[in-house]
Amino acid sequence: MTATHKGPVAIVTGGRQGIGQAVTDRLTRDGVTVEVFDIGCEASVDVTDPEDVAAAVSGVVRRYGRIDILVNNAGIFPHVAFDELDFAAWRRVLTTNLDSVFLCSKAVYPLMKQRRYGRIINVSSSAFFVGDFDMTHYTASKGGIIGFTRSLAKGAGRHGITVNSVAPGFIETPGVLASPEELALFDEIVSEQSIPRRGRPEDIAACVSYLASPEASFITGQLINIDGGHRFV
Repeated sequence: MTATHKGPVAIVTGGRQGIGQAVTDRLTRDGVTVEVFDIGCEASVDVTDPEDVAAAVSGVVRRYGRIDILVNNAGIFPHVAFDELDFAAWRRVLTTNLDSVFLCSKAVYPLMKQRRYGRIINVSSSAFFVGDFDMTHYTASKGGIIGFTRSLAKGAGRHGITVNSVAPGFIETPGVLASPEELALFDEIVSEQSIPRRGRPEDIAACVSYLASPEASFITGQLINIDGGHRFV
């Protein structure tokens, strides 16, 4: 029997650390019940596996009877020069970063459509506007998210569902801090920003919080660049 839950319920993919953890914490403070889909959690969910996603979403519905918010945040960003990039590495990034967005959105959409309410927020990247020879697979995946967001928003709005994306700039996450290639770019990029400080995961979470709220009901199909004014788009 499906449970009845009065407050909003969210799914955050890749919510165990970095931006995903900040989003999870912020939505929880907002009074949202958050379920984390992350392969690193005790209740592991592989967001690249259709059966795993379907089972996990069904579990959320059984527990709460509703899914109001989906934040597609799961992603990886290995640096590989295009000369050395093989198809297996390309597919791994596209599967993790883009296929997961499709699978999770596809799984929650029927319930949101039935209830005539939903918020889907997809995490892209400002890397899409810059490009990087060492990140062709990553940049392609994040560009795909932008296209997916706009296309889904076209039809979802009539059912009370908004679909938006955020594009974080250079953010001080554990993954970035652990990557010598990423860490070396911080000083250069910060000096080019209009707001000359490192971006924090909480900066992204604040924007996601608004897009996930009822107050954002007239915003859909949009990309919000959150990079301290490094690029204006």
